[in-house]
Amino acid sequence: MGCFYCDAHHEGREAIMFYVGEMKASTLYLFKDQAHLGRCVLALKDHKKELCECGAQELVDFADDLAKASGAVKEIWGCTKLNLASFGDSNPHLHFHIVPKYEGGFEFGGNFTITNPNPVHLSDAEYAGMIAALKEKLGI
Repeated sequence: MGCFYCDAHHEGREAIMFYVGEMKASTLYLFKDQAHLGRCVLALKDHKKELCECGAQELVDFADDLAKASGAVKEIWGCTKLNLASFGDSNPHLHFHIVPKYEGGFEFGGNFTITNPNPVHLSDAEYAGMIAALKEKLGI
């Protein structure tokens, strides 16, 4: 079994998220579970486990990608707060979860659950619209 993010087609990844596009140092994905409307993940293109393993330019580019991707999510869906999280205990490839939170909404004011027991799934057309909006906003 290969890397969740490095493998061109990884069954586990494709089961829970959609590919959005390539940025400077990373790849953006949209989660199928949209309990947090606009939830994405940004994975470093190069296989590294920790942020401290990045070279200077890769670190700058990855931080810029994260700022742009999270900013696009906030602008498109108008969340109250963005939660950015990097874990990787069971998936050791550097990535950040971009989790929009909405005042009065699901999990607002608390930690988000990586695996939501009650996922919110959308129609294919709704996912396509979200992906198109992200691509347009980010120019990818």
